[in-house]
Amino acid sequence: MQFPQSSLILCATQRCGSTMIVEDMRNATVLGHPEEWFVPWQASKPDISWRQALSGVIKRATSANGIAAIKVMANQIAPIEACLATFMDAPRDTPYARFAEITQNCTFVKIQRDDIVFQAISRVISRQTGINHATGKKGDDHFAGNRMDGYSNDYNAQAKYQYGKIREECLNITLENLVWTRFFEVYGIVPEVLRYEEVSTDETLEHINMMARLSGVELPPNRASRKMVKLGNARNDEWRNQFYSDLGSREM
Repeated sequence: MQFPQSSLILCATQRCGSTMIVEDMRNATVLGHPEEWFVPWQASKPDISWRQALSGVIKRATSANGIAAIKVMANQIAPIEACLATFMDAPRDTPYARFAEITQNCTFVKIQRDDIVFQAISRVISRQTGINHATGKKGDDHFAGNRMDGYSNDYNAQAKYQYGKIREECLNITLENLVWTRFFEVYGIVPEVLRYEEVSTDETLEHINMMARLSGVELPPNRASRKMVKLGNARNDEWRNQFYSDLGSREM
């Protein structure tokens, strides 16, 4: 059992901007139904047929034109592999061989954030505030969870700077990116790379045009516009400056 030909695997890490890209893909209507469909896969859960669960994931991820799309976080690959191991033999003795097998017909798109300090800060603030996303206007319907209904610039005013937590997340992000790097290396995959810093400011949505070309589909002339807006504000900038100051004094 495998994902259909020309399907898209979005390879991500938390707070890299992947939900924004998923929104753009959903608005395109012809690039599958991208979501984190492998959540919450855990092999320890009793009485679950993971073969049937995989069939369900592929079905939910596939749009009417036969293109499937799914978002996978680096720290989700090991649980996915463990679930697949309940009904699949590994085709080779390499890391995550079963996951590679079910996605072998797919195009891999790596979503990354070049500034991992900002990404780490975003993780720390989101945990403190409970807010992961925001829409530009109140009442905007949106699929993302833990979201603010209409952006407010003071949403993170009570968040507390934590050098140790930011440093820890910088390490986590680095290691998570290495998981993807190693996966691509082992299986000879050259992913398309989408950089948050470019995609978030590109009003032409060239990343959607690129994915349409990769999947061999034609985009509709009219598409819904993005409702999600950037969460980061002056507090994120302040924390970044403080982190680099602390990094110099504490780590050298």
